[in-house]
Amino acid sequence: MFLTQADGLIMGPISKLLGLLFSGIYELSSNLGIVSIGLSIIIFTIVVRMCLLPSMFKQTRSSKIQQFIQPEINKINKKYRNKKDQESMMKQQAEVKEIQSKYGVNLTGGCLVSIIQMPIFFALYNVIQNIPAYVSKVKDLYLPIANAIKSDSTAFQKLTEYKESVKTLNVINLNNSDTNTIIDVLAKFDNGSWEAYKDLLGNNGAVVDAINSNMGQITDVYSFIGGINLAEAPGFALTAAFIIPVLSLVFQYLSLNATSMQSSGDPTADATMKSMKTMMKVFPLMTFFVTVNVPAGVGLYWAMGSLISFVSSKSIHAYFKHADMEKIVEKSKEKAAKKIEKRKASGKKTFMEKMQEAAYGQQENTTPSRNSVASTSLKNYSSSTMKSQNSGVKYREGSLAAKANALQKFNDNNGGKN
Repeated sequence: MFLTQADGLIMGPISKLLGLLFSGIYELSSNLGIVSIGLSIIIFTIVVRMCLLPSMFKQTRSSKIQQFIQPEINKINKKYRNKKDQESMMKQQAEVKEIQSKYGVNLTGGCLVSIIQMPIFFALYNVIQNIPAYVSKVKDLYLPIANAIKSDSTAFQKLTEYKESVKTLNVINLNNSDTNTIIDVLAKFDNGSWEAYKDLLGNNGAVVDAINSNMGQITDVYSFIGGINLAEAPGFALTAAFIIPVLSLVFQYLSLNATSMQSSGDPTADATMKSMKTMMKVFPLMTFFVTVNVPAGVGLYWAMGSLISFVSSKSIHAYFKHADMEKIVEKSKEKAAKKIEKRKASGKKTFMEKMQEAAYGQQENTTPSRNSVASTSLKNYSSSTMKSQNSGVKYREGSLAAKANALQKFNDNNGGKN
């Protein structure tokens, strides 16, 4: 039976999926004789980053092709340099997009890796925050302690009192009939919490014996290099754990500099890209403060992820530096042509085409009606003019002119209908 796992429409399923992956990695490493949450986080990070590598490669290729075709885009920008009306700007965007589509360039994909990272980060936070809920082997270490507390009403009462005295623990629902809720509380204990709880129990009894018997194994599971407890938040104290948020900050800045975005030539896209660059400069600083206040295991994932991203970016850029860009561009152009042909055959339209249709389609559709109105106005104008000119003229009875005049009056009286 699972402990209290994260719920929610998005975070719930992602947390469970990552929990299964994380549990599998931990099971494998423990079967090999290496019992370490830290190692599992590192392997987990490598697996996740390798899954994101194709997206990084594709985005870098788009950026390199963008640089290659920049002269063509510059010609378009020069053409519309002094034209600031909305129609000209939309035409400029359309022509730039057409060139980019022709060569298979898609710079918006640069956001993909960052977008994917966020739910993974929060889902992993849920997993690290409550590892026993996702890793059954770790849960088994807490079971003897939880069962001892469940069968001892005094021990349970003392646990309730201690939980209510600690702000971070007080949000957890505790139920004596449910062992899982007891483990939920115990999983948040740091070394100080264990000692404080044992003091409340007088440092003797079955519960204290169970804690002393399993405490060593629990500590080993969460222990990392330098005695860092990955279940505890580093805080701002100058301890070994503080190096994790610092490394996270440094590696993120290195990674972002290695994946700097290029100008697209599209004014709107460039404005968006400029905003993204500003946000990307602030983001590492924000995550630094987050990793200071969350379990060190989450910070370890973030630091390792940024390091792998930095190395991957440098490797991909080195590949393209020595690659034949003309062949890459030609291949991308051929692939894009097939894609465009396939889209045309299916009748589907791009977002830009839909925008153009919305902007200009109505104008084209209303042209015939405007011509019709103009023709009607001209007809009415002619009729009223003729009526004004002929109002004082007398015709010989029975003559052809008299009959034509009578017909004209009939048409005028009936709204111009024949």
